[in-house]
Amino acid sequence: MDARQEHYVNRGLSFLDNRNGPVERLKLEGNIILGEFIFNTVDEDGIAWIVTDISGWWTHPDAEVPDIERGWGDGSYDVQGKYRARNLSIEGTFLVPDPSLVEAARDKLVAATNLVYQGAWLKTGNNPIRSSFVRLSGGVNIETINTRGRTNFSIGLRAPDPIKYSWNDASPDGYDYVEIPVKNTNLGYLGSATVNNIGNYGVPCIIEVAGALTSPAQVYNRTTDQLIILTQPLKGSVSREVVNKQLIFEVATLKDIATLTTTTEHNFSVGDSVYISAIGAPFDGDQLITSIPTGTTFSFETSAATLKDVAHKALASSVATLETTTAHGFSSGQEITINGVDSVFDGTYTIAATPTASTFTYSKTRIPPRTIVAKVLISNIATITTADAHNFILGEQVTITGVDTNFNGTFPITAIPSPTEFSYAATRTDARFINRKAMTNDVVTLRTTVPHGFLEGEPVNVTGVDLSLDGGYTISSVTSDTFSYRRVRSTQKSIITKSLTANVATLTTSEPHGYVVGESVVVSNVDSTFNGTYVITQLPSTNTFSFAKVFPSNISAITVLSGTVRSGTRVIKSRQLVGNVATITTVNAHGAFVGEQVTISGIDSTFNGVYEVTSIPTNNTFTYVKTESNVPLADVTGAFVSMPGDITQVSIFPLGLATVAGSLPFQGSSGVASVSDTIARTAASGRAIKKNDVQFTPGINQGVDKPTAVLSADILEIDTKDKEVAFNGVVDGARNRIDVLADFIELAPGENTIEFEDNGNPESTATLRVYYRSGWLA
Repeated sequence: MDARQEHYVNRGLSFLDNRNGPVERLKLEGNIILGEFIFNTVDEDGIAWIVTDISGWWTHPDAEVPDIERGWGDGSYDVQGKYRARNLSIEGTFLVPDPSLVEAARDKLVAATNLVYQGAWLKTGNNPIRSSFVRLSGGVNIETINTRGRTNFSIGLRAPDPIKYSWNDASPDGYDYVEIPVKNTNLGYLGSATVNNIGNYGVPCIIEVAGALTSPAQVYNRTTDQLIILTQPLKGSVSREVVNKQLIFEVATLKDIATLTTTTEHNFSVGDSVYISAIGAPFDGDQLITSIPTGTTFSFETSAATLKDVAHKALASSVATLETTTAHGFSSGQEITINGVDSVFDGTYTIAATPTASTFTYSKTRIPPRTIVAKVLISNIATITTADAHNFILGEQVTITGVDTNFNGTFPITAIPSPTEFSYAATRTDARFINRKAMTNDVVTLRTTVPHGFLEGEPVNVTGVDLSLDGGYTISSVTSDTFSYRRVRSTQKSIITKSLTANVATLTTSEPHGYVVGESVVVSNVDSTFNGTYVITQLPSTNTFSFAKVFPSNISAITVLSGTVRSGTRVIKSRQLVGNVATITTVNAHGAFVGEQVTISGIDSTFNGVYEVTSIPTNNTFTYVKTESNVPLADVTGAFVSMPGDITQVSIFPLGLATVAGSLPFQGSSGVASVSDTIARTAASGRAIKKNDVQFTPGINQGVDKPTAVLSADILEIDTKDKEVAFNGVVDGARNRIDVLADFIELAPGENTIEFEDNGNPESTATLRVYYRSGWLA
């Protein structure tokens, strides 16, 4: 060993100079950093943080290489393995100038090692700094070992990526970068540069290309023979002079919309970010285009109006008062727009006064009563339609008059489906007592004890009146306390054809009618020629009958759609009187009703006359009261009973009952809906808006600094580590901008020659940046 070699060996084995004390001897250079926490330094409290070792940091990471044995022969297959995550442990000590600072020092260390939900960069050394992204992997052991407060610590960490990367402190993300202008022979650009990975391990990089680029273009690492082909063009930066401006606040969206006009076609697109300058607030700055009205205009959202949230509302003596959640800054005489409070308060007004910093007033006259044009009641919810916008408020009391008993009254509004509709809870009284009955020409009219609220065309179920009138019917007409329906007789048949020949009318029924010559029938709903009451003259078949009808011309057989016929009279077969009850038997079913006034003729003075049917023992018999001596049963000839379909109005006791459904169909109506002209102070929502619109202003480019809109160049980013592509910051759809078979370039240890060329345009002006961190395996 020569003298020179002996000097350096002895120096390496000697102690450092301790003239500046023990801390200086430890060379505390602050060169170990975990996140924001600096080790190997003395902090502002005089605490010395000393790292004695970082186990697992200075060696290779663990490897995982599967051993796949051969089926025969010696050895195993040659299998490529991988490096596992790097496990680290920071070992060290902190020294405190006073034992009272131990607890504060422990708190600092605990906060710095809170790395379970978030990670941090571990950085060591100088020139270059080496780093790995780590999270906590095990326990953090902190142990004070003497009364002076010396404390040892151990921090278990895991680096998911086992490679150690260089860290450039001049960059927020620690990257170095090389910028390469695209190959351009006119400008003398070679489109090539060297990227130096000073480490000992290949690393990924981030490739950023900024337009204008025509494509196809290529990024090629000649050192590693890896190629990325860019398949789609990129726009370069575009600058356009602005000549007109406009700003309008949209109440519907609560946004200020600015619209600018350029002197020439701008070629901008929705979603582009442009930089506006020399116009002034609120136009200047980075703006995101939301619409392109024309080739020389574009719009974007900005903030110019003052919006204040409304907390309370009130209305009295035609003065509206609104209270905002914070001081509004409004003044008397300013124009204000109210939105989202309700239909009474919303609109544009002039402020009359500002009683406090958070209240203001304006004139507001409440609307007069509204005319009702329609109504409906479904599932106990009444909905009223007004002739025009009602401007009622959810929850306020509305009074309904002039509609009917189902809707009239005062109710709180529960919903406002539209500007001309409002709803409230209304339970319909669907059952009413009946106290009188009457019938004329088969139309039954029943009177209820109170106004019923039933509707024409509504189904009704009648009980407790009598056996003939009880049942389910459809209401044909109503008054406030009566309703009517047609009572169909058992003798009624449907008419399907009609004809008239030589003043003889013939009708055909859909089924055998059972009528007899000489009986009268009542024809309805055929037409004005055939409708009426007639005496049957012929029975051509069991389904046809004829009667005399004088008419100037014959009528060929024609189909009838809804005609009906019923018995008007029936031939009497026999009679009998027992006690005071007369019993009449007809040849065929008579179809009479209990309570109906019928006329007996052709028997004798004992039975003939007008009587009220008291019972119907069978379809062919009925009884009535007759105070005469007993008359034995005997057959009669030439006698008839006439049934005009009348019941004299009589009282019902006990009372009957009419029941309808709970809901009411939508139908036209009349009436009035009114609300109070005073609204008490109540909680509210919505906004008070003071607009700062700018009317269309032409010729704004008269100054020295011309107003401009600048579109930044397109940027394509390729992350070769995660194999992700982003176009202007958006990942979705960006992958198709490079060839699907592209290599994702890595940087080999040492110098890498990167080439950038636009094959679609030899005069392209695009720029390539390669962002990278050098890498070490150990």
